[in-house]
Amino acid sequence: MRVVVRADAGPERGTGHVMRCLTIAEALRLGGHEVALLGEVDRVEWLSRYIDDFAIDLVACEKDQLPLDLLLEVGAERLVVDSYWIAPETISRVNARIPTMAIIDNDARGIQATWYVDQNLGADLRDWSHLTGRILAGSRYALVRRSVLAHRVENGWEIPGRDSHVVVFMGGTDPGRYMTEVVHAIASVMPLLRLTAVTTDAQLESVCNAAAKMPHATVLGPTSDLPELLGRADAVVSAAGTSSWDVCSMGRPAVLVGVVENQSLGLAHALENGIATGVDATIHGAESVGVLLAELLDNEIKREALVRNALATFDGLGAARVAHALESMSGTQ
Repeated sequence: MRVVVRADAGPERGTGHVMRCLTIAEALRLGGHEVALLGEVDRVEWLSRYIDDFAIDLVACEKDQLPLDLLLEVGAERLVVDSYWIAPETISRVNARIPTMAIIDNDARGIQATWYVDQNLGADLRDWSHLTGRILAGSRYALVRRSVLAHRVENGWEIPGRDSHVVVFMGGTDPGRYMTEVVHAIASVMPLLRLTAVTTDAQLESVCNAAAKMPHATVLGPTSDLPELLGRADAVVSAAGTSSWDVCSMGRPAVLVGVVENQSLGLAHALENGIATGVDATIHGAESVGVLLAELLDNEIKREALVRNALATFDGLGAARVAHALESMSGTQ
């Protein structure tokens, strides 16, 4: 079976859509299927390098477009679309010819698809009866890469407290530029903390300035080696987007930070279900991150509860379940 995954990435819209598609692609390739990536990756060098290393066919396509003739030309038997910007009626028209899976976040936008995937916490509790296709909703379908799951541990709460190594990551592009504020908040509370901050090229200087009084801090630019960095961390401060499910699947104590509005609902569910601590910076700012992190590092009972809940919520099999759904029907609708 030949599957095309369709997503775009760039400094303003982030990298999560492409990364989710590549995670599905990874699971499909393990099942023996051919996969191509259709889209535009604009000015995100680390992601371009990652795609090169991933060795997936990259088919150029104008941003936010979904040309049926191009999909037919490349032999698409299934389509996976992850976009907030491609018109719903365009996706629906393609679905009439090629069975299509729409990756959504809380809102299907009127798309008519064969499958819908909403990996967000609480998505399985929503009323999806208005949808035309099968809904794969909730953390059972969280799209987590194998390179992340390789660092999963069952006792991640057993850390040295404030002597721990903490990794901070605010997403692949951090369009709201929250990393500087987050590092400043941590430095003001725990200046001696062993900290690794992974930030964007645009914020390297400002983050270095924020960490200037932290003698054990390291500031890095964009990297595709994030799973390895997270795997060496005792605790993580992460944007509350796609990467937050990686952290939870690894079993690391986490402070999640909402950095764009569409992360607010997922963050609220994470806090309500006790899988992480955190703050919605789009509403409250990020000044409390340092205090939240200090409290987490000081409280082993809280860490254990959060990590146990996170591991129970994210079993790491989501991508395989999504791939199986794509395999489970004939090529005709």
